[in-house]
Amino acid sequence: MRRWLFSVMAMELRKILAYRSDFWVTFLGQVLIQIFIAHALWQAVFAANDTQTMNGFTLSKMTLYYVIVAVGGRILTGENIGFISREIYEGTFSRYLIYPLSAFHYKATTYLTYSLFYSSQLILIYFIYRLGFTESIPTLTEAGLLLLGTFLFLCSALVYVLMVMMIELLALWADNIWSLIVMLRFFSTFLGGGLLPLTFFPDWAQGVLGYLPFPYYLSLPARTVLGDTSFAEIGYGLGILALWGLFFAGAVALIWRSGQKQYTGVGV
Repeated sequence: MRRWLFSVMAMELRKILAYRSDFWVTFLGQVLIQIFIAHALWQAVFAANDTQTMNGFTLSKMTLYYVIVAVGGRILTGENIGFISREIYEGTFSRYLIYPLSAFHYKATTYLTYSLFYSSQLILIYFIYRLGFTESIPTLTEAGLLLLGTFLFLCSALVYVLMVMMIELLALWADNIWSLIVMLRFFSTFLGGGLLPLTFFPDWAQGVLGYLPFPYYLSLPARTVLGDTSFAEIGYGLGILALWGLFFAGAVALIWRSGQKQYTGVGV
């Protein structure tokens, strides 16, 4: 198992690095624009309210939060639009059925390779931000929190890819599920704290979200990096992610068991 795992990951990394300039322009362009807009918006909000702190955030801490969730969002969503449904529509998904491993194990590995690569970018950008804006390097404790937060991002990506698979397999019956994936990405970002920190949500909304996987996709890892979480909260979040992960995995198996009976594909 380990042999094919590393082989698949190496193949995907070669794809990512094949067009390095295109990757960096796209990646940094999207991230920097998102951070710039967030900083300008919250600078205006802080100025309009004539305050230095809002819900536990200073402007500097808020900017760092958006640096983390901007890159964390790439760890979470990776390259998810149509990574299964497109091949179902084209009839080429059948090629995975003759591989000596599960098609979903293969797809999850290719997906998570992007997440691992973006995780390294998070660590790099975090250090660059600290050096460029605070003229300091993270302490040993801060570096540990960064690694822990990165690990939580990877855990959330694993659950998220199962959630995406569950929806993409609906392509076995529906003619177009692209809009569902876009909606999933939006709700995961919004309810996960990617657009607005969850501390700004009403208390009742935070209570309801506590039982859903969304807050643990972005908010929990980002707040862990910032040092705003406890080990008890992290443990609870991992437990919720594990439960939802089992649910999504079971749903994927059930949908595929029903859908493959009517799946038709082209030659490999």
